Amino acid sequence: MIEVEQATEVAETLGLRRKGAVKRRRKGGQTCEECFFHRRLLCALDLEEPCSTFRPDSPQGLMPPRQPALLVRDA
Repeated sequence: MIEVEQATEVAETLGLRRKGAVKRRRKGGQTCEECFFHRRLLCALDLEEPCSTFRPDSPQGLMPPRQPALLVRDA
């Protein structure tokens, strides 16, 4: 797995990210640098804040977002 600093440096070198740009944190305290897509150089977006497709990077790889529990209604 590529480290955060390496992914950011490569993205800046390839012109996929503005040099020295600091991304703002999401409400949950997550940044683009913590994203699965950013760390694997799969993200082509250069936004001011993390996008809606943010997925946390983990040693297990890409994990689907947690789904809400279904509630059974009485008819």
